[in-house]
Amino acid sequence: MKTTMMTALLALAVACGPPAEKTPPSQRVQDPPAEVPSCTVLKASGPIVVDGQLNESDWQQAPTIEFAFPWDDVTAVPAQSTVARMLWDEENLYIIYECVDPYLDSEVTEKDGPVYEEDAVEIFVTPNADDVSAYFGYEMNINGALLDYMAFKGGEERTENIHFEWENEGVQIATTHKGTLNDHSDTDEGWILEIAIPMDNFRHLGGTIPPQDGDLWRLNLNRTKGDKGQFSMWSDSHTPVADFHRSLYFGKATFSTKVVGQ
Repeated sequence: MKTTMMTALLALAVACGPPAEKTPPSQRVQDPPAEVPSCTVLKASGPIVVDGQLNESDWQQAPTIEFAFPWDDVTAVPAQSTVARMLWDEENLYIIYECVDPYLDSEVTEKDGPVYEEDAVEIFVTPNADDVSAYFGYEMNINGALLDYMAFKGGEERTENIHFEWENEGVQIATTHKGTLNDHSDTDEGWILEIAIPMDNFRHLGGTIPPQDGDLWRLNLNRTKGDKGQFSMWSDSHTPVADFHRSLYFGKATFSTKVVGQ
């Protein structure tokens, strides 16, 4: 009788399987879009000076990329908005982020530190539009500290493998900010981060480096919440809670040899 009972319990356990993981309650305030966004990356008229400033004419004339807020109702609480711009030349991919931020929060200064726990901006990118399962990650905070890596086994579900041992070559970062860093007793204005990523850094995943006219890359631009902030991104990751590592939903960036401002 005891053996029969144990056999029945074992069969029930196998049929039921392990307890299902609880799905976190959704924090979304809007439905995911039907299609991923797209943009055109124009060519710089000359080398960009990486100084954390938006005063160069190339940046003033570059197309803007605005971030969405899938998990925050910015009609009820003012949006801590981010506007990004991208340009390129044969040597570098250039990105500048302009961030509204009333609570500047940035303490990490070391390379490969946890910048994602405070105010940070990111780019996830692959030059191989036919395979979004692998991509490069660059995450940077107000101090200019950088966390970089290669990621694999991405897609609709959260990326499985992230290799932090990978190191970039020759990346330049500069930042400026208006306000008092890490003093949350007052209200700040915001910060700007500018980055130049040498094209050679993208050579490991396929695609044409440097890109040719009309080449398509898949990428996303993200911003972490910092202190009293909001997660935001260019291309919605379709997740119920904030999660950027869903490469299936990266946006589409087409490179053009048209020079910005011409």
